[in-house]
Amino acid sequence: MQTSLIATAAGIGLAALVSCAPALAGDINYRNERYGTSATFPSEEFPNRLPAPTNGDGLGWASPDGAQIFIYARPNNGGETPKSVIGDRASTDRVTYDASGNSWAVVSGYRDGKIFYERYIFRGGLIHSISIRYPPSLRSEYDPLVGPITKTLRGPSREG
Repeated sequence: MQTSLIATAAGIGLAALVSCAPALAGDINYRNERYGTSATFPSEEFPNRLPAPTNGDGLGWASPDGAQIFIYARPNNGGETPKSVIGDRASTDRVTYDASGNSWAVVSGYRDGKIFYERYIFRGGLIHSISIRYPPSLRSEYDPLVGPITKTLRGPSREG
């Protein structure tokens, strides 16, 4: 009887562990120490960390198939607004979608032969950002990830 209970408990414990493992092992939860910017994304889609910038503003990751993700923040020294960020993108890139509110902006389109999707959150004197880029041939793989990943972007309202 005792052996049966131990076996049952072990089986339940193993089943719980196995069911949680993919979610725990599959995500990278990045938080920038300098500005507190954070976001979560699947590690299997972007397994290769890119070299860190010397200024500590954020990090980037890449996939073997040419997709990239960048999570970063920067001071809003120039009085940028959600509308001005969209306007800047439209002046250099082929923008196919944009939306904004008082403290956020989303813009996507084509840059350098790749699809890009960027989300910006304006908090205090900072602009927190996440950018995903991928070849058009991978649209069916990455388009479904864009919304769920970029909605994880967070940033505190104060600098430092």
